[in-house]
Amino acid sequence: MEDRRKFSREQALIEAERCLYCYDAPCEKACPAHVPVPEFIQSVRTGNLKGARNIIREANPFIEICGVICPEFCSEQCIRGKIDTPINVRQLHKFVTDNTDPEENLEPAERTGQKVAIVGGGPAGLSCARELSRLGYKPVILEKDVVGGIPAQEIARTRLDEEIAGKETGFIVKHFVEEVKRAEVEFVGDLLKEYGAVFISTGLEKEQEPDIPGTDLEGVFFAREILKNVRKGQKSPAGRRVGVIGGGNVALETAAVLKAEDPGRDVEVIYRRGLKELKAFREEIEEAVERGVTFQFMAIPREIRGDAKVEGIMVTRARLSEPDESGRRRPEPVENSDFFIPLDTIIIAIGQKAGEKFPEIEKTAAGLIKVNDKLETNIPGVFAGGDMVNGACTVVESVRDGKKAAASIAEYLERGKA
Repeated sequence: MEDRRKFSREQALIEAERCLYCYDAPCEKACPAHVPVPEFIQSVRTGNLKGARNIIREANPFIEICGVICPEFCSEQCIRGKIDTPINVRQLHKFVTDNTDPEENLEPAERTGQKVAIVGGGPAGLSCARELSRLGYKPVILEKDVVGGIPAQEIARTRLDEEIAGKETGFIVKHFVEEVKRAEVEFVGDLLKEYGAVFISTGLEKEQEPDIPGTDLEGVFFAREILKNVRKGQKSPAGRRVGVIGGGNVALETAAVLKAEDPGRDVEVIYRRGLKELKAFREEIEEAVERGVTFQFMAIPREIRGDAKVEGIMVTRARLSEPDESGRRRPEPVENSDFFIPLDTIIIAIGQKAGEKFPEIEKTAAGLIKVNDKLETNIPGVFAGGDMVNGACTVVESVRDGKKAAASIAEYLERGKA
């Protein structure tokens, strides 16, 4: 699916010619990593692909991965969209990464400063590491699992192949990380004795569970568990008739992955709102539809039924009322509208929540880490970013936090020298 969306050289040049090269470009403002979009597109237009790579790489350490899976906040704000269609920025970005060498024009900085502990080796942590390294500090990654985070562990290979995810992670570790330690960190106090500062970017570790009976039946799984196994090349445990509860990117990706694994399998997304309210990105929805995933909209799960094993799910038809705190219209049950969907597998994909780690750090009511505008926690020298601060966020939003935290950490350490 990814290959057929690649630009040829001719297509890339035609697309670059369409750019209006706006002053105070809204695309650049919309990008969490602030990639100078018009500048790199101008380099593509003039054939200077090495220059284009340098421009993107300067702003976004995850240049390879974001060329494939970025949700394109930039294209949503493209002025060209008011004339005909927005510039396809991500495909131009991908054209650049496909046709240039990441090692070219690379001059890693000499690291002579203090060591900084980065707890969690996902996009936020690795972005922070790159920026700290370029500022002369020695970033040490503490990771309990595989370095690379969700792109390396959970995104389906049909969307992001192993070579791209591995190349990106390996490149950053090789050039910008002092050391990677296998460790699970639950308290930060001792780290401050060894490191000048700490950045927490562990992500959300626990799954949200629906408050309905039957979640303990055989045949009920969590989406991230399925995605991790499939990413490792293992066959999923899903049966022939699968219901996926949820309406976000993880739910849609899981549904598409299970359908791709077995095209003869029935996979239905069960969502309590309608198509307009789906939280998944447009591309995730399109891919699921193209693979043959079906949808049961306006359906509120009530009970997973079965005798030891899943036999199906009872749902209640919903109607939408006033918007809730998320801004989306609230689903309300329609009286006497319960119905049963026969299934042999239920996948729960309604989001993640923070674990119980770092009890010494102040948290929000949702269990997320509280930070100030410099991403510093209530403990001096301890910073946090990514999902642990924002809830589930995209790779490019994690990159934003990693860069911002690196600048704040450098400022903190410089202040300490004064």
